[in-house]
Amino acid sequence: LTQKMGMLKTILAALLSFVFLMAGGNKLTDAIHKPTHTEMVNDFKSTFGPMWAGIINNDLGIPADAAIYKAVIDDGSKSYATMRTVIGAAEVACVVLLWSPMRELAAVILMGIMAPAAYSHHKINDGKMVVPCVLLALLVLLVLPGSKPATGGKKKTK
Repeated sequence: LTQKMGMLKTILAALLSFVFLMAGGNKLTDAIHKPTHTEMVNDFKSTFGPMWAGIINNDLGIPADAAIYKAVIDDGSKSYATMRTVIGAAEVACVVLLWSPMRELAAVILMGIMAPAAYSHHKINDGKMVVPCVLLALLVLLVLPGSKPATGGKKKTK
């Protein structure tokens, strides 16, 4: 049973890797799928960026001129390209980590991205909330204890 769970987690990691490589990659560049990249650029500029800027400025009390705000959210251009790039880079980096001994850390970081994504889609009521919620649930399954990912190697004998 443990071996089968390990294989299922490996398949799940492969599926999640593809999804987050495409999502993160499209946040970073238009070379993967230009229409998706353009949609993300526009969504961050018109909707997600301003929404989270308001939460960060008003609810958390972090001013727009704070260094951390400029480094992670917006450089002052109001394009929120900084926020989009940071999230995209984190998603792509986590794909690499999903195939390392830090798989659980990568999954937890991705959960930390998906929870606000689900909230964002809920808040704007665009009907896309189900995608981050499903990804969040799959990431939880990936970190459940009880099995190791399949390695494909032979068992060592004494």
